[in-house]
Amino acid sequence: MKINSIFKKLFLSCSFLIGSLLLAQEKPLIIEELTPELYVHTTYNTFKGTKYSANGMYLITKKGVVLFDTPWDETQYQPILDSIKKRHNLPVIAVFASHSHEDRSGGFAYYNKLGIPTYATKQTNAILKSNNQATSTKEIKLGKTYKIGGEQFVIEYFGEGHTVDNTVVWFPKYRILNGGCLIKSAEAVDLGNVAEANVNAWPNTIDKLMLQHPIIQKVIPGHDNWRLTQHLENTIRLLNKN
Repeated sequence: MKINSIFKKLFLSCSFLIGSLLLAQEKPLIIEELTPELYVHTTYNTFKGTKYSANGMYLITKKGVVLFDTPWDETQYQPILDSIKKRHNLPVIAVFASHSHEDRSGGFAYYNKLGIPTYATKQTNAILKSNNQATSTKEIKLGKTYKIGGEQFVIEYFGEGHTVDNTVVWFPKYRILNGGCLIKSAEAVDLGNVAEANVNAWPNTIDKLMLQHPIIQKVIPGHDNWRLTQHLENTIRLLNKN
């Protein structure tokens, strides 16, 4: 029994040490493949003293790479371009933001200076302008099927939720939804930052989204572990608890 107890303590100590080392070695930018054409990019920042991840996506086309949502960490604005170039030997040719918060459109000023076309809705740009923040150089046409280099995507707006201007990206070929902050992750225990949210309208917005897309192969939430399933279902549960 004593030997088993010793081994148990050693195992727990080693597990804690390995976990600590992995946390210490956490990369500021993580890029993971969903399909050969679609990738998830993850960066980190803090909110009310707690560190969180933020998920965005990018699409590989024959003409170049389309980035959806800028890194949350400003030190990763250039590294994500470098990483994409190194991995795919392609430039980023457009940057779309799903709403006006820093974890989505914070990199506009940087990419505007580089001459990369940036996109946001009229509503998002109005909010950015009112907050003296950089706006996009081009305006998103909601509901339009963008066709670039053999690939397609649609920027959609179903109503208020996390913010008044939150949009999602639908990739019809793959039935993948980039939900942004409108969608909470399956591991979320609350609605997060609701300073600009409309929690009363949010459930109806989700209903409209699900009616438009009854079959979705994969949903990417704006934060936390996107690899899980049941993101939409957990979002609904959290809204019902509110």
